[in-house]
Amino acid sequence: MTGIPTNATFYEYRGERLLRRSGGGDYQRVAVDGELTLARFPEALEFSADADDPWVMLPTWAFDAWYQQRVRGRWHGVPVEVVSPVKRGLGRGLVNLDYIGVRPDEALAAGFRGDQYFGWSATVPPAEVEDITVELTRLEISERYRRNGSGER
Repeated sequence: MTGIPTNATFYEYRGERLLRRSGGGDYQRVAVDGELTLARFPEALEFSADADDPWVMLPTWAFDAWYQQRVRGRWHGVPVEVVSPVKRGLGRGLVNLDYIGVRPDEALAAGFRGDQYFGWSATVPPAEVEDITVELTRLEISERYRRNGSGER
């Protein structure tokens, strides 16, 4: 949607990496492409009713691992984290940035809004973000969730 990656969390399910939509400790909603059936997702707790926005809710124990994706770059010469895409409204297609430097004067000069207490942010066209790097970290599902699950894992 935005043309550049943004921070995200993914869950691995049966060899497929799925984008996390929402969730809690014991369950996760993940976005999916294709068929939403019990044959494909036998552990499903719930399916999306909206064909234009497909997701499935699965117990956390059903996933093999999870991934944290962190995206960094530069905007107006200062270091930023590419937090999320804007999905609705007039800003659709833009990206939300957080300043990750340490100098408030630098953040203000670059065009960020905010303060030193709550942080500095901006919403910008993706094409303005330069020197993009993506870091993907694989993490194991906690044994706590595996023990509370099916007992087979």
